[in-house]
Amino acid sequence: MFMPKVLDYRAWRGRALVALATAAMISVGLPSAAADSDSSVEVVYSTLPAGVPVPSLGALQAMGSGWKAGLPVRETAAGKLPREAIAPARSGLPKASTPSFLSDEMTGRVPFAATYPEPPRTMTKDECKKGLQGGRLFAVKSRYAMCTGTQFVQTWMQRGRPVGQSSFTLWVIDTVPKKNDRTVQIRYLFTDFKKASTTRTGGLKIDTDGDVTTWPKQAARKYGGQVPPVQSFDALKAKPEYIHTMLVEPGQGTGKDDIVQMAYEPFVKLTFPSPYTSPNTGRVSVGFLTGRWDTASYLFNKTGGGKPKKKGGATLPVVPTLPYSSKTGAPERAVAQHLRDAHTKPGGTKPVNARKAVPGFDLKHTLHRLQHDDARVQANRRAAIATCVKHWGPNYATSVPGVPRECDEYPFASTYEGAARSKYDGKKPKDNFSARPLPRSDNGAGGNILKIFMDRNRILDGFSSGDDVDAYIVSIS
Repeated sequence: MFMPKVLDYRAWRGRALVALATAAMISVGLPSAAADSDSSVEVVYSTLPAGVPVPSLGALQAMGSGWKAGLPVRETAAGKLPREAIAPARSGLPKASTPSFLSDEMTGRVPFAATYPEPPRTMTKDECKKGLQGGRLFAVKSRYAMCTGTQFVQTWMQRGRPVGQSSFTLWVIDTVPKKNDRTVQIRYLFTDFKKASTTRTGGLKIDTDGDVTTWPKQAARKYGGQVPPVQSFDALKAKPEYIHTMLVEPGQGTGKDDIVQMAYEPFVKLTFPSPYTSPNTGRVSVGFLTGRWDTASYLFNKTGGGKPKKKGGATLPVVPTLPYSSKTGAPERAVAQHLRDAHTKPGGTKPVNARKAVPGFDLKHTLHRLQHDDARVQANRRAAIATCVKHWGPNYATSVPGVPRECDEYPFASTYEGAARSKYDGKKPKDNFSARPLPRSDNGAGGNILKIFMDRNRILDGFSSGDDVDAYIVSIS
């Protein structure tokens, strides 16, 4: 059974510096001191995003003494989370500078007609491969399926020149397979084993493992399955797939929602057969994957079907997108148009605020669910309704014959960013919201989409014990 190590951030930071030095570029490595002797043999290996083309052995040999310049350089990925991940502020974990691939469901590019579908909980290798095209470090299919991948290339050398080449790709797919289950599954899949000319792959050992960090640290994890055991290149090609699982039982988290957050960092270390040496001797980080467990009483599986140890659920905490459509025929069209105006034409919305800049449309200005403070939700509603009354009159709900209306507000009353935000946080600007009367049917459809979206994506109250634990953004099609 796989038993990952618990790694605190200080220990991680020191190791990450080493990993960064190893993986930031292809480890071109300098020849050993004996490189000029006829008997010197060495392996230089490279780590690249999955699918990036690699120069052939013949192309490297044709470059003569400058062959190392033909090795492509990898963007540093060691020890990084996806840019869209939600990590505890106290973790100090860095994020990738480039965006991940996000599926249509994640970006809101698919209109859902007054509902929101169940997010997918599986991810194939081909889906991962497609998502990582172009050198991306991560691909996110949903809040229950994401992946990363790394290509490992070994250049076998004699007397300072390349004489052989071998390579393989590792895909690591992170999923929450079942809705009413707390199990997180990590799938390791090795593919694209290649070798050319003079190699010793039968003696090339591949050691795969992972480090798990949780907040709180003392949360006990249960493991199942297996990560790949230490084995040779040739043996791994014969048995290339491994699955292991982990879960945290209820009652070990923080806050009202019993939250446990997790970062998982897979590593690979290569050991070469004697007499080959290599300048690369450390573990190479593939990057961080994420996970989170909770027992929120306002989300599905709140009782565990009568089994307390199974209540609650797991998710992969990345920022999802709430989709609204402004197209003709969309039941929430008026809501979508209101939100678009608030975002793109804030000066024309009420209340008047020349510096209005509503959040919720990008990763730097996310929205956070407000669930545990009903008084604040109601304060948001009162502030919005006061604006509707002030600018459309006390009869705004009935002033258009045959069209019953409601006061719609953005950011939503169910967010920390709602209309009364400045009352609870004096550092935030006043009147940084928009309110207007909308047809009751459109407003109801918009509210229905929001409710289903938050439930099916398992979106938690946005803050706990000072941490930003969940967030989402909005898109208008």
